[in-house]
Parts: sequence; structure tokens; C-alpha cells
Amino acid sequence: MFQRIVVPTDFSDCSQEAWSMAKRLGAAGGELILAHVLTEVPRFGEGFLNVQSASEIEAAARTWATAALEDWIAEARVEGLTARAMLRTGVPYQEIVGLARDERADLIVIGTHGRGGMNRVLLGSVADRVVRLAPCPVLTVRRPPAPAR
Repeated sequence: MFQRIVVPTDFSDCSQEAWSMAKRLGAAGGELILAHVLTEVPRFGEGFLNVQSASEIEAAARTWATAALEDWIAEARVEGLTARAMLRTGVPYQEIVGLARDERADLIVIGTHGRGGMNRVLLGSVADRVVRLAPCPVLTVRRPPAPAR
């Protein structure tokens, strides 16, 4: 059905839900491309976040993200799925759309926090931008609400 599925992750609960959905879709024989986008750390000359500490933060984030991606990929492979990881740096929605284009993806499966109102205005929505700009269909996945008490 879908030969190549891009699955962006920020490692949140919403992303885990999207990854679970993508694995179900990938079980039909498609390839899963799990992707994380690092945002560039601003490099200022003086103060708390100088060039040296910015480089150290970026290196630590890259190391952590690489390990986390490989953990998720290893789990998928144990389940018999074809999966690989991609780590990019830049503006998340631009990198996700670019990756889907570069990989000729058939589908993007992305988690969404479902923010609305002022939170959406202030924080923006990567998923919303991906939906509007993607070169292929996009499946957005929300985390199920917690059961009422």
C-alpha cells in the first residue's frame, strides 16, 4: 500500500502514537523512515551561551537524538519491519517536507498535540505546516485523551 512512510518525531507521547500507527501501516511491507530535526543552537559571542557551550549543547543533543532514534528503529526491526533513521538540522517543518520530497515518500505520519487558540498562535504547529506543504498525503495522529475519572 505505502512503500515509503516518513515519520517525524520529537519523542513526545504524540510522536509515539504516530510511530505506533506508522508501524501498523508499515507492516504491509513499506519502509519506515523515522526522522528527528534538531534546531540550531544560536551562537552568540559572550555570556552564558557562548560559541563553545552552544557547540557542546548541539553535540549532546545530536548524540542523544541519534541514540533515541536507534532505539525506536531497533524495536521496529525486532517486530520484522523495515526501518531506518534520519537526523536533520534546521527548521522542523521545512526539513520534514524536504525529507518527504527527497525520499519520494508516499505518506507522512505525524503526531499532533491538537493545540488550539492562543497556544497555536504562540507556539505554531509543525504538523499544520507539514499538512499544508507536504508533497504527499499526511496522516496526523493525536494522543487519545485520558479517560474521565
